[in-house]
Amino acid sequence: MIKGIYYAARSLNNGFRRMSNIANNLANINTTGYKREIPFEEMMISAGNSQMVQFTDFRQGSLTKTSSPLDFAISGSGFFVVETPSSTYLTRNGNFTVSDDGFIVNDNGNKLMGIKGPINLNDFLFDENKELRVLRNGEIYVGEQLVDNLLIMQSDDPLSLRRYSNMNFLSITGDFIPVDEDSYQIMQGYLEDSNVNPIVEMEEMIKTNIDYQSSYKMINFLDKSLEKANEIGRV
Repeated sequence: MIKGIYYAARSLNNGFRRMSNIANNLANINTTGYKREIPFEEMMISAGNSQMVQFTDFRQGSLTKTSSPLDFAISGSGFFVVETPSSTYLTRNGNFTVSDDGFIVNDNGNKLMGIKGPINLNDFLFDENKELRVLRNGEIYVGEQLVDNLLIMQSDDPLSLRRYSNMNFLSITGDFIPVDEDSYQIMQGYLEDSNVNPIVEMEEMIKTNIDYQSSYKMINFLDKSLEKANEIGRV
């Protein structure tokens, strides 16, 4: 009976974590480049034990035209690479600006990486008449001058990617590999929308809530049964 209470309580905890994931997905339904968190699933491991495993749905979201020259979207495989003071991350959020010192950066000031390193436009910004162009293969031009080529990477093991700050991902193996140019196209003037489907999330929320209530009722039932058993034992 005590073991039954333990399993029901674990189910309650898992349900709470699933509900937190669903709430986070719904909160990021309009977040550029956000990838849906698949609710925690209990995976069986050796010796009959289990552990909770978190997965991310990396399917592409729809592309929205913005016409901004510093908005980029990836159609196909791969991620942009951004550099932070602590590490290098993968992201599908292509909303960038130019910093005061000429680097292409995201909202957090993280530098967008090209094959030569952080992409800097400082030497190319003096002539306002020169257009910034990004070709489908990731080549960046200011006017007719090639600046750099976007670094488009992926993890050698997608399951090793762990989420940081919602839109950034880091591989726990630390290994990023280049993406074949035939596997993606860079769309300048577009952003990738969140791939969260609100209908799917609401269905998952209803199912999780039903499971949560069932586990809660089971705990109450077992607790009362245990209390009655103790009373009988004292007679």
